[in-house]
Amino acid sequence: MDLVDLINPSLTTLLLVMLLPFLYFGYHAKYWYNPPFLKRSDFFLMMLALCLGAVVIVKMIRALRAGEQEDLQLILMHLAPVLLVLLIVRAGKVGIGPRMQAAPNAEDATAAPGPSREIKRVTWDELIIDEGLKHELISIVELLKDPKTTRKYGIDVPKGILLTGPPGTGKTTIAKVIASTANLSFFVLSMDEIVSKWVGESEKNLTRLFDAARAHAPSVIFVDEVDSIGRARSSGGQQWAENLLNHLLQLIDGVVKTEGLYVIAATNRADLVDDALKRAGRLNKVIEIPLPDFNSRRQIFMLNLAKMPLAEQIDIDFLAHVTEGNSGADIKEICNQAGLNAFKRESGKKKRSHTVCYADIELALSEFVKG
Repeated sequence: MDLVDLINPSLTTLLLVMLLPFLYFGYHAKYWYNPPFLKRSDFFLMMLALCLGAVVIVKMIRALRAGEQEDLQLILMHLAPVLLVLLIVRAGKVGIGPRMQAAPNAEDATAAPGPSREIKRVTWDELIIDEGLKHELISIVELLKDPKTTRKYGIDVPKGILLTGPPGTGKTTIAKVIASTANLSFFVLSMDEIVSKWVGESEKNLTRLFDAARAHAPSVIFVDEVDSIGRARSSGGQQWAENLLNHLLQLIDGVVKTEGLYVIAATNRADLVDDALKRAGRLNKVIEIPLPDFNSRRQIFMLNLAKMPLAEQIDIDFLAHVTEGNSGADIKEICNQAGLNAFKRESGKKKRSHTVCYADIELALSEFVKG
């Protein structure tokens, strides 16, 4: 007696086979946050469907030879759910199954988010920050690059990181460098692309972004100005904003359960961020990015002025001293403004020298130096 003889088509077996498509949607709905589990489950379900399909075909051939018309009809009814399962699994693999959460219309489908390509050009050399802070960030990158080895030491890999600090301190650049050096796909959560005037559409846009990042894992989702979406809730807050924050919290909880998916958020006002976002398991790794110290300001000036044709020797130590309290972005803008001042100064001349003098820098300083 072979395997085919052990299976006798009946209404009971037909009912069991018809449950296979529901089984697929069931575990996809429950374990949507675990792509490796879904992949293994899809494989086993497809193998089961292929085996059942082979048995059904053999039974069908035998029924045809024996002229058993009633049995043939029942056997053919077994074949339909098997084929449906194979089609559904195949559809999921090409990205139109429930894992990818298909867009509700053509406009949404064309707007499916993808990873940023900018980070390929960003390295640690572009970061001029305190050495202690840089070492801390590099140690985090090492954890993200090899999470399996990290867990063998009993260390929890940080799934959510919150970068705080004044504007212009390089928080976005730091996030890009972390993603680039850890070989992570980089996704940006932009409020302009997420928020919609249609009810429920903002939550769907947010889900699509996380689904896309999950599909490109290992990856990181960068949330700039997280206080705009994760602002502390109050009794007088807008309902749509609270709904969006609650949905974001649910998605971040899913990140914790997903291998190779991380969230980095940045804010200038950590006090405005809802406490629920900063609790353990979410954005619990908080890193302060301070304004540049004297040595950092000096290096930033040297880096930016090196690109300019200077007409005279510039006292960079003096520039670093008078710009205390300014950010790296401010210093970069000061140097850029000095170049614009030189361009304007020489506009009335017949022949340009194409050089930047100290007076051009001094004029730029007067516009940006605080106090």
